[in-house]
Amino acid sequence: MSRIAFCCVWLVLPACFAQTTTLRPDAAPAEDPEMRAEAVRLMERADMLTTPVWPANEEFVDFRVLQPAAGEASEGSMKIGVKAPANKRWEFTYGTYKFIKVQNGSEFATFRSESAEPAALTSVRRLVPVFQGRFEPADMIRHIEDSTVDGRPARCIDFDTLKGDQQQSGQVCVDAQSGLLLSVRQGDETIRQSAYFRFNNASLPGHIERWVGNEKLIEIDSKVVVRTDYPPEYFDYPAEAKIDNACRSFHRAFADRVPQPEPRAQTNEAITVRVHGRVGKDGKTSSLKVLDAVRPDLAEEALRVVSGWTFHPAMCEYQPATQETDFEVRFKGW
Repeated sequence: MSRIAFCCVWLVLPACFAQTTTLRPDAAPAEDPEMRAEAVRLMERADMLTTPVWPANEEFVDFRVLQPAAGEASEGSMKIGVKAPANKRWEFTYGTYKFIKVQNGSEFATFRSESAEPAALTSVRRLVPVFQGRFEPADMIRHIEDSTVDGRPARCIDFDTLKGDQQQSGQVCVDAQSGLLLSVRQGDETIRQSAYFRFNNASLPGHIERWVGNEKLIEIDSKVVVRTDYPPEYFDYPAEAKIDNACRSFHRAFADRVPQPEPRAQTNEAITVRVHGRVGKDGKTSSLKVLDAVRPDLAEEALRVVSGWTFHPAMCEYQPATQETDFEVRFKGW
């Protein structure tokens, strides 16, 4: 399943550890075309219901990290103001970390109290204001059934994602009456959305949770309001800000040498660890961090592996540029 966080700030993907199993070619039953069409319809409807026309607005987010990393805070907040498509302000606070960014036309003024954003904050900003997704050709629809989610009647779609010789199970549940997305599970990760509220011509979730296995890692409460009466100083540049200009022609970095860890045993199970970081102008990775380290032993090894990867750097107007991105490390038999 392709995951899209529809947000006026970033278009990004949630990240976690995901467990997969090897799929034998003769083990996959044929997909029912009518069942797939119904699954696609349910997901497309859920996305449509949560895709508003965005007027000038202000978004408020409070979040709690239930298992913060050593030295990190358990709570944080985000505030995003949009006066016009090219006039915006972002403010994130998490413990001692402070981030403020103001856009005025093609110019951006950015202040960071620390060079690296905490991993928990990276995970949170990828989940708001709403999770959206779509089924890809690699997703095989297995079953659709009536169920309940948090006491509400739901339609749940069981599917498998097939990537090479790997198979990952998942489930999507939508509200049987409203059609809104209630939960998405892919591998060990589950995203739950509830407390929907009306915003302009659509609905957005007021409460979002992120689980890995049976452990809840993040709780988010958010609201978005239409706002046009911003005070003049709201979009002032922050003190000590770094000034940049938008890139008019941008080409993403692509892999040069990205070796995966050697398998340790002949097994049908693999674990994928996603690492967030940067590809520098020299094509080397930096500022690496694992998101939600459920397996600390693999987290440390994943950082070591990715630190040795090399890329052709991103290009901004045909000049090397830094790009923030995610990396996947697959451990088989570990």
